[in-house]
Formats: sequence, C-alpha cells, structure tokens
Amino acid sequence: MSPKLFCISMFLLSVTALIHDTEIRASRVCQRTKVVVLGAGIAGIAAAQALSQNEVEDFIIIEYNAEIGGRCRHTSFGGDRNGDPYTVELGANWVQGTVTDDGPENPIWTLAKKHDLRTHASDSSSLLTYDPTGQLDYVDKLTEFDAYYSKLENQNGRISTQGESQQPLNLHDMEDADLRSALSEAGYNPEKDPQARTAEWYKMDYEYAQPPELSSRSRTLASHNSTFRHFSPTSHFSLDPRGFNTIIHGLASTYLNPSDPRLRLSTIVRNIAYSPSDITVHNTDGSCITASHAVTTFSLGVLKSSLITFSPPLPDWKASSITKMSMGTYTKIFMQFPPDEIFWNTSTEFFLYASTHMRGYYPLFQSLSHEDFLPDSGILVATVTSPFSSIVESQPLETTKGQVMDVLKEMFGVENVPEPTAFMLPKWGEMEWAKGSFSNWPSGFTISEHDDLRRAVGGRLWWAGEHTSRERYGYLHGAFDEGRNVGTRVARCVNDPESRDCLDVDGDEECREEP
Repeated sequence: MSPKLFCISMFLLSVTALIHDTEIRASRVCQRTKVVVLGAGIAGIAAAQALSQNEVEDFIIIEYNAEIGGRCRHTSFGGDRNGDPYTVELGANWVQGTVTDDGPENPIWTLAKKHDLRTHASDSSSLLTYDPTGQLDYVDKLTEFDAYYSKLENQNGRISTQGESQQPLNLHDMEDADLRSALSEAGYNPEKDPQARTAEWYKMDYEYAQPPELSSRSRTLASHNSTFRHFSPTSHFSLDPRGFNTIIHGLASTYLNPSDPRLRLSTIVRNIAYSPSDITVHNTDGSCITASHAVTTFSLGVLKSSLITFSPPLPDWKASSITKMSMGTYTKIFMQFPPDEIFWNTSTEFFLYASTHMRGYYPLFQSLSHEDFLPDSGILVATVTSPFSSIVESQPLETTKGQVMDVLKEMFGVENVPEPTAFMLPKWGEMEWAKGSFSNWPSGFTISEHDDLRRAVGGRLWWAGEHTSRERYGYLHGAFDEGRNVGTRVARCVNDPESRDCLDVDGDEECREEP
C-alpha cells in the first residue's frame, strides 16, 4: 500500500472510531431516580430512612466503600491467647452524652440500646500523669483548667440545661474571638508550662481535634453544652466485636433489604452536575444517575478537596463556607504488648504525658486492657490530633513506633517496656473518602456562613453531615440529626413541590418537578 493510501486508511479508521465512541456516549442513558443520597455514613443512612418513612422509596444511595458506616469504622487487631483478633474502632468510638433521668436522650444512645451494642462508660478522671522523668502528679492542672473554663462559660452566656432547645450561647451573628484568646483574657496562660499545656490538650484538643487558637469561643462553648449538658456528661466507649457501625447497619435494615439494588457500594463519585431541572451524578466506573434531588453527605474534608467536581462550579457563597469551616484529624495509634508483660496499671484508663519540647506530642495513652474493656489484651491506644497528626501520618510507621516507644520508656522506665507484638494506625487525613476525622468551627466563621454551608444549592442539591450541625458539629449524633432533618425536607419537597421546603432562604421557588 502506498504511503498516501495508508494515511487515508488510518484517517478513515480514526474517524470511524470517533463516531463509534460518540454514539456509545450519546446512547448511554443515566439511571433515573427521585433522590440520590451521596454517602452511606450515618447522615446518608438517616437521610434515606427519613425518605422511606415519608413514602419516598425511589432513591439510590452511593457509597465509596464496600460497606456502610462512613467514618464509623473498625478493624481486626492483634490477637488474644487463642490467636483470635480483637475488634478496634479506627474512627468514632464513643456515644458522647447519653441521657439523664427522664431528660432528652442522645439518638445514638437510643440506637445503641436498640441493637444491644456492647459499651462501657469511659471515665476521664481515671487518670495518671507523667512527664519525661516518669510519673508525676499534676492532676491539679486539670482542675485549674476546669475553673477557667467555667469562668469563661459564665462570662459568655448562660449554661444550657437538659430539656432546653438548642440555642447558641452567643446570639449575635458576628465574628468572635478564638478560644485561646478568650482563655487568656480570663487569666489562663499555659504556654510556658508543659503540664498545663498537656492538661489543656486533654480537655480541648482531645475533644475537638484542634488547639484552642483554631476554635471559636462561642461555638465551642455551645457545642459542649448542647451535648454534655443537654444529654449527660457520660460517654460510653464501644467495645462491640461487631463494630460500632452495627447501629448504622441496624438503621439501614429498617428500610433496605439484603442486597438491595438501591444501595450502590464501592462506587466512586467524581462529578455532580446540577441544573434547575435535575441533578446528574457521574461515577468513575462510567455509570451515571439522574435525580430530581441529591443529598450530599460527603465529609467536609472531601468537599474541601478537588476529588469531586461540580458542574457548574458551586456558587461563591457555598464554596467560601466550605473553605472556611475547619477539618481536624484525630489519629489513634494502636499497640499490643504481651499480656504477661503489661507494664501499666490496668485499673487506670488514661495516662497523660507532658512533653517538654512540643505541645500535643503523644500526650495520651488509653488502656484497653482495663478490666472493664478488653482485660488482658495488652492493648494501649495513643492519640494525637491536628496539627501533629499530619506529621505522624506522613512519616514512616517505624518512625512513629520509635517515637512512641521512647515516650513510653520515659514514662514507665526503659527496663519495663517490651517491644509491641502489633502496631498500627489509620491515616484519616490521607484517606481519599474522608480527608480528615471531623469538623471544627474556627473563629471568625459566622453563623450566616454556617447557614450557607447547610443551604441547598439551586433547591435540588442538599447538604448534610456532622459539619452542617450548628450545635453538634464533630459528633455522630450531629450527623444523624442533620441527615434525618434534610431527608425529611427533601421528602416533603418530592411529595409536594409547592411545599415551603422547596423554597430557598430568600423565598425563591427552586425545586419544581418537571412535568
């Protein structure tokens, strides 16, 4: 064949292939449904349950992972004397705030009881304190922090009690000080005292995954009150071998059948296209789903990343609110030691370490070998939070192991600490489907901006998750409440397009169904 004819033949083949590919793409028809729920963590599962309870059964749930549960996730770790592994929680672990007498009950506690979740009350006062010289009693530093925190509460508004409706302590929609500045104004300045710094970390960072200078004064106070004063100060630690996400599976079982085709596991969303008439979700496997409404329950960390795109790009007010809300990382480091070489007091739950050179440097160890948890397991869990979490997650595991072992040897003596038989940590900041552990409200982020974080785009693209909860951001029960509330609103909009739920905050009609 002549070169000229060869070139013509290749051109014709290329054109034919292009036409064929175009025909395939043109003929691809997206599956249609009324509502697509993006994410099968507790917010997504609660949203879909609300749809079902309001007679909207035409929905599809899309989940990145091979099972539901989101950041409520467990794994097998180590082994007992028979070689059987223990179950440990990589993410959410506590029912935080349960119930007091006949007061309001945390819905997660309600689910835990319903599904016979094995838990035990965690005792934050079961604590021994250490520094690089070994055991040293500085529990008074914790008492000192509590006194200043109470002073701050009294200065910044009322203390909510059980039964009261959720209300912010600071009712003015305005930028406020960070918690560090507020504590300093109250007279608390721990910067030069390693023991006080560590006590502060235990009281604040351990709960919010970020230091006080990155936390809003008024919203931190409101968040604490709406959980630990509204429900109870008690937190229960999940020890169930089925995993904490048993309660989420139980929730899903109320409306999903086994192998229900409406649940699409191991499906990765890459683009969400929205218009005044519908939403189309495009997945990496080439599939697509078109719906009248979408409920987005992706983590705030995922929304901050470029992993999922929107067409058209999200409006500035929405993009800005996503950017400004913070995402913290809470890293658990699991280690198991031989049960006959346990070197710590197993009747104590927590061990606090005050590093002299860095705040938040492996400051806390929790004993799961406690008699009320996993006795004789030889398991310790160290916890670090932002910003140190990013360092730990980015360095080799052996480096982290060496640092942890050095700290334990300072605390308990070189001769007393053997090599661990198992050592592991999850990297929440690096997980593509999480990009962090949970959200935190920074100073300068206003209530109006948070309302924008919650507000639907175009009346069809809805948002739910722990990060959209004004009072209970960062908590599992906050995610549950937000999922149920949004699911109920979407159901009303589907069932009655003239409903007020189909109007945006400015009163514009936004979600009329196509004829």
